[in-house]
Amino acid sequence: MIVRIELNQLENRSNYYFYNDILFTGEAYDHRNNQLYQVYEITDGEITGSRDYGFFETNGMVKVDSELVHSGDFDYVMNDIPYTYLGKPFTGLFYDYFAGFVSGEALCINGWIVKDISFYPDGTGRLRKYEEKHIDITETTGDREWSLQWENNSLKRIESRYLDFQDTNHTGYLKLLFNDKEQINRVTIEDDFAYVSLLVPRDDLELSFKTFDDLLAKQNIFADNLSIWFIEDALFNQWLDQGLLNQVKQLELYKTKIELSTIARLIKLSSLERLNYQESSLYPTDLVHAEEQQYRAQALALFALQQNSNIKITFTDGRVDFFQTYLPDELKQQLPKQE
Repeated sequence: MIVRIELNQLENRSNYYFYNDILFTGEAYDHRNNQLYQVYEITDGEITGSRDYGFFETNGMVKVDSELVHSGDFDYVMNDIPYTYLGKPFTGLFYDYFAGFVSGEALCINGWIVKDISFYPDGTGRLRKYEEKHIDITETTGDREWSLQWENNSLKRIESRYLDFQDTNHTGYLKLLFNDKEQINRVTIEDDFAYVSLLVPRDDLELSFKTFDDLLAKQNIFADNLSIWFIEDALFNQWLDQGLLNQVKQLELYKTKIELSTIARLIKLSSLERLNYQESSLYPTDLVHAEEQQYRAQALALFALQQNSNIKITFTDGRVDFFQTYLPDELKQQLPKQE
């Protein structure tokens, strides 16, 4: 995604715009007397389009620099900070600039920020991080947040979050980490997956997908070495049915909610060589009988999988070997020595 820059940071040479002696491609914000006048779309130094708004397209709203907007004291009822302009609650857009680049844009309604975008340029003419928040000040639905991060123009992280205010169990969190080949090497899915499956909130972020389903449609999107955190059993089984994990060689399952029958299905992953199955940390004095039974059942299921496949399995909480803790003594003797 291209960065946004202040127009006065560009050098105009015969109607061609340069930044550090390089023809500029991106968007230049022309703000005069602390108000946004125009945004110019520039390609290879030439102006190819313009508009009178930034990211948030609004009609008739005041568009000013953040220097003209004043923040008040924290409001504990609204759980936020109110903003005023010319002594009145602000309704409009305000922009932040840092080191010559556009670093943020916020939409205010009656003094409260309802949408907010932050830009973090990487010094190469592109972004290293993009964040967007939609804030429900009425608390009738919920807040939404997105964070996307790049390194050397390569996608590294996506986070999508939804906070439900109505106790309808739609709160959710999805985080994806990518390797150098832009394959997913860690995925975290908590609570309601449907409400966080939108990964890219804007069409101009220059990514070839919008939703998690779009991303999963790509060939070999999961890395050979994959870590999965907190996934529900139904979704994990969908991935198994769709063959999305067939190429995975090393798999970590961290505090997942998969059933014992699903553990048995892992034998069908012909490429799988190692499985690290991690559960919650163990505090024996706090364990109830049902939890002990759960760990024993998991240990038996994982032991059976290991005996019937070539998969090397560890079952721990990060420090305690659950096989040694919960398997019967006669089965412990059959465990392979850990490398």
